[in-house]
Amino acid sequence: MRFPKSSDAALNALLQSRFPAAQAAGSVSPLPGSSGQSLRLEWAGVPLVARRDVGNLQSGVSLRRHYRALRRLAPGLGPKPYALGDGWLVSEFISGDVVETLPDAGELAALLYTLHQQRRFGWRIQLLPLLLSYWQQSDPARRTPLWLRTLQRLRAQGEPRPLRLVSLHMDLHAGNMVRSAGQLRLIDWEYAGDGDVALEIAAASLDESDRQTLIGDYAQRAALDPQQLGLQVARWRPWTVALMAGWYERHFWQTRDSQFITLANDAWNRLKNN
Repeated sequence: MRFPKSSDAALNALLQSRFPAAQAAGSVSPLPGSSGQSLRLEWAGVPLVARRDVGNLQSGVSLRRHYRALRRLAPGLGPKPYALGDGWLVSEFISGDVVETLPDAGELAALLYTLHQQRRFGWRIQLLPLLLSYWQQSDPARRTPLWLRTLQRLRAQGEPRPLRLVSLHMDLHAGNMVRSAGQLRLIDWEYAGDGDVALEIAAASLDESDRQTLIGDYAQRAALDPQQLGLQVARWRPWTVALMAGWYERHFWQTRDSQFITLANDAWNRLKNN
């Protein structure tokens, strides 16, 4: 497979600046689920991922911030960043098995605690601007009274005051975890930033029973009161469910893929019932 014609020269030049001994890439293929925006390749025998700048297609996503986040991480937690420039971010491809389901609460709590001990990234995650941008970038026919009332209520409430401000991944699901050499590592850091420790747990793709177990395990590890942490997670849940619903709505408008309507409707039903 060739690089996209509009940007293959820029990517090749970036790779040659970082790996000058090699003159051409090995095998190149799109990463699943990236809509052709991310490529898996080898250059000078090094397995890499190249991510293309998607501009305004993804609100709140910046290659520069993504690169800065990867540079701040301790080795072994995420992929190693190699280069940034000309609309591309090049980082390590982590070899291993993408996990099929999230690990048990103990292992997940340990992973999150390690992440949250990292030096903060330097920019705050703000959900309200994202929620408003998803409304604006969605199908007008899908902008329901429930959605509008939810936005109005959350804006009036304001985001909860952080219980503990830490570095967050903010896209915690099984597909973003790779077990490599017996170690669990996180990929896809484009939504990372600084925020409330409870926000990470509230946003994780867990059923509520598993979420409560994670709250208990994490609170013990992080020396937090489990009841206080649980209440803070509950305060964030309407925000994170609305965030997921809006993300699905925007992706439906961009792709016309009906699976996103099913996912959005499920999220709206959870908001309505709770």
